Amino acid sequence: MNTEFSGTIFKPSKQVTCEDNPVINYYYMKSNVDTLQIIQLALSLLDAYSNLPDFDSPFCYVWEFNFKDFNINQGHYANALIELLKRQQIDFEKNKEKGIDSKDFAKKLWDYGLVFNCYGLKSIYLDYFSWRL
Repeated sequence: MNTEFSGTIFKPSKQVTCEDNPVINYYYMKSNVDTLQIIQLALSLLDAYSNLPDFDSPFCYVWEFNFKDFNINQGHYANALIELLKRQQIDFEKNKEKGIDSKDFAKKLWDYGLVFNCYGLKSIYLDYFSWRL
């Protein structure tokens, strides 16, 4: 799973060191996620041997979803990150028009059992970390 949000707007002061304090790190991350809207989500579903699905084709598949929630004209965001995403061809106007509503998407993830181990999944891989369920 990989996500794109509209940056980091809440950061600890320089007097607060976060390296050794997961509670502070969590607080700042949660504050940002709760305040900002998701822009994009990528999912890679793997089997027990870390193989991507190929559906009997010569290709492997991952999924990328663009959401309509973020509004560049109204939302909170970090300018530098938005400029980077624009350079990476994220089309915010197209997302607003044709993107997925994140609440509908979250409900579908829940309904299909892709969260909270509803179908006996063994692992969820998030970037470089693996959390065993």
